Amino acid sequence: MTSLTEFFIPAKEAQLRARLIKPPIPRLSADGAVGVFLLCHGMMANIDGPVFVWFQNLLAQKFSIASVAFDFHGNGKSTGSTSYGNYYEEADDICAVVKFINGCKVPSISATTKVIGILGHSKGASSMFLFGFKYAHLCPPLLIALSARFWLAREITMRWTEENRQALKSNGKFLWRTYGKNPNKKNGSGNNNSTEQGCVKEYWISAKELAERSATDMAVVQSLPMHRCFVFSATGACDQIVPDDDVWEYHRLIRLASPNSGRIATHIVPGASHFWTKQSEVDSLEQVLLPWLSKFFPRVKL
Repeated sequence: MTSLTEFFIPAKEAQLRARLIKPPIPRLSADGAVGVFLLCHGMMANIDGPVFVWFQNLLAQKFSIASVAFDFHGNGKSTGSTSYGNYYEEADDICAVVKFINGCKVPSISATTKVIGILGHSKGASSMFLFGFKYAHLCPPLLIALSARFWLAREITMRWTEENRQALKSNGKFLWRTYGKNPNKKNGSGNNNSTEQGCVKEYWISAKELAERSATDMAVVQSLPMHRCFVFSATGACDQIVPDDDVWEYHRLIRLASPNSGRIATHIVPGASHFWTKQSEVDSLEQVLLPWLSKFFPRVKL
């Protein structure tokens, strides 16, 4: 039977809530370490999203792989505050978690541990790629990006209302929405996909944060350490948040970094939305992801 352990990981000015799912006999790498997959959620979300619960159970039950999902600072049950354009700060969170796991500090695992892969969804996928660029020496061999946005300066149609724009012009910021326990949208569009039981938080958008997000250049994926990485990218055919040309731009640029086309796989999943909340959506994702994992776990000596 798989076991579940929740704990906190120290990061810069925050404590990050984490959840370990461990199979009865975790799979070991060639050097005897317990391989751990890391999961990163999207904007205003947390580790309780359906796709994360599904993937952690899939890893444990199908591959005997341990996994750790965590809440970025200011999200879920982690401390601190988040912001609209803090992608590189979230990359720093990933770095803190990777160092924690590679430092063999994971509760209930007495053996040596090391991160062998990362799955990121939406904003978490973009932050994952920035981590791989900024901390290439720590980047694990397997990277999975779900619904990742490439052009961060391109906003969702109708995301901001005229009231939002006027408040931004007059005050330099506006309250977009609240999130957390019983979240309510505030003049925004989309679904924050939160099932958190913590306090309600306010999500303010400022001109500075908009500029920070717009200035974040995802073309740095050309500098990922592709000589030792394998990338799986997927987006839903019914995604109304991130257009599918974003995933193909990632594919194009990562191919420039790795002429070996076998190192990147990209899929448009029929019937799937941005948030992967329906069982039919994760079932369709599983059909393309399972063969990829089965192929590349042995390649990374697992």
